[in-house]
Amino acid sequence: MKKFLAFLICLNFAVMPVCAITDDFASSSLDKNLKIKSAQTAAITDEFVENTLDKTLKIKQTKYIPINDDFAQNNTKKNQSTVKIVDYQEIIPVVSNKKRKTKKVVIDENNMEKVLIRVKEPFTTKKQNVDEGDYIEFETVKDAFIKNKHYPKGTVVNGRIETISLNKSWGVPADLVIGNFTINETRLAGEINKTGANRSLWVYPSVYAGCLFFFAGLLLIPIRGGHAKLKPKETFVLYADK
Repeated sequence: MKKFLAFLICLNFAVMPVCAITDDFASSSLDKNLKIKSAQTAAITDEFVENTLDKTLKIKQTKYIPINDDFAQNNTKKNQSTVKIVDYQEIIPVVSNKKRKTKKVVIDENNMEKVLIRVKEPFTTKKQNVDEGDYIEFETVKDAFIKNKHYPKGTVVNGRIETISLNKSWGVPADLVIGNFTINETRLAGEINKTGANRSLWVYPSVYAGCLFFFAGLLLIPIRGGHAKLKPKETFVLYADK
């Protein structure tokens, strides 16, 4: 049995194909005697170098041929641009060194007639659709004499909203400025300024102090200031020329 197995193994080796390993680089560079073949070098030619350099590697002298433009030569006398030299003088305004004076309007109560007014209906900046330039109706509290003309009690006086700013968070109040008063197209001097409750005086310190305790002061930031209000009980003084 052992002899039979040995015979089969030998038969397998006899049947196995033989693989030859070839090296292209070695076969191209070595001959049969395993010596390096003599390499044949090919000459490199450069047309640009041959045309520009001579045998001593110096630049050849070339002749430059001028290029003539018939169209340009025929039109040299046409469309010649003319240049005019203009002298521009820049006049810089001279700033005066004198101090500017502003006139201050002073109302002399002795030479003017006092006009007492009050708002006809309660007004507050909380109302919607109120903007600068709108008019508010007032009425005279007492009889007034302006330029020898009698205005009885209850005469309508129109006042224009010059400035209005709504209340904001952090306790910032609303502001209201009313001016440009007229009574029957007669202008009256004076101005009404109203400001809402200024809660920022205690909101700011409370917020900063409350932030020391787990940022509890942030809950006070949304608190808004008060609205500017006009009540019929309030009386305001305006002035008119006698």
